[in-house]
Amino acid sequence: MKARTVVPLTNGDAKRAVARFGRSPRTAAIPLLPPDAGEDVWLEARRRGPDGYRVGASELAAVLGLSPHSSPFSLYWAKQPDWEREPTGRRQRYGHAVEAGIAGLFAEDRPELLVVRPGAALWGHPVEQWLCCTPDFLAIAAYPYPDEPDVLAPPVIEPVECKSDKGGRGWGKPGTDQVPAHHRVQLLVQCEILGAPRGWLVREEHAYRVEYDDAARAEMAEWLAEGRAFVAGLEAGVPPDIDGHEATSATLTQLHPAVDEDTEEFLPAALAAEFEDALDALAAAEARAAEVKNRVRDRMGRAQYAVDPDGRRVAHRVVYKRRAYEVPAGIVDQLRRKQR
Repeated sequence: MKARTVVPLTNGDAKRAVARFGRSPRTAAIPLLPPDAGEDVWLEARRRGPDGYRVGASELAAVLGLSPHSSPFSLYWAKQPDWEREPTGRRQRYGHAVEAGIAGLFAEDRPELLVVRPGAALWGHPVEQWLCCTPDFLAIAAYPYPDEPDVLAPPVIEPVECKSDKGGRGWGKPGTDQVPAHHRVQLLVQCEILGAPRGWLVREEHAYRVEYDDAARAEMAEWLAEGRAFVAGLEAGVPPDIDGHEATSATLTQLHPAVDEDTEEFLPAALAAEFEDALDALAAAEARAAEVKNRVRDRMGRAQYAVDPDGRRVAHRVVYKRRAYEVPAGIVDQLRRKQR
């Protein structure tokens, strides 16, 4: 029996695809929400559907321990029905606001592609019902058959993610597939759901192409297994293990927002010793780092950079005057060693 497919575009964009490529692309992915679904509806649908919990493409990166924004532990609690969500931050709103401009520049640079908004606000995997995604844009592409260069194959869809990152760790040379690990997971999950052969990450005016090849599919099989295990934990009410992620710390603060004065909690001997040993090691490492920094600073004098024997820059000195500022209101949650 042939798998059911749908056109992943709005009616207007489907007509544009037909006019340009002779037909509109199709996908086995399942449209879960209309394109104009509100944020609250979208957030709730991504948290849980009628058949159980759902995990989004970017959330799978958190499940894998690759997200700088959330951890498996924080994601678990964010999926709970009574969990208080943080309002969308200014940086996130800025990212959404500039998506169309980034996509427009990408379309100018890639005239062979038809770049459009998806025809649904949320897409589900045709088999893994817990997995979903929300691509920013779709690129419609048609390529010649290898043995018939004058004949185009049926058009395909390629997810396009628009990022307003200024750069930083994980980004390589534009045009390559060298992108931050969590962005790569997000994009390849979209390829898996939509049945796309490749996807695009566009950082401002820089485009990166990531192929969904056999090696990536082998990775995906492992990722899906970890995703299923995470969802099983959600269904069973068993949180993931505690880790050192900042998001885990913030989640623990939300779970236990206050301190009951003059109360005590028993710690197993192993955990108490681990806590003290870890703080001793941290103090020693910080002292050692401060000493080495001062020795490097002394050797550098007024130089801006320190280089090793191979000419590689290993240190960069920055001197500036700090402006006075006020720290915004918020909860401070510190765990300190009790002095004896």
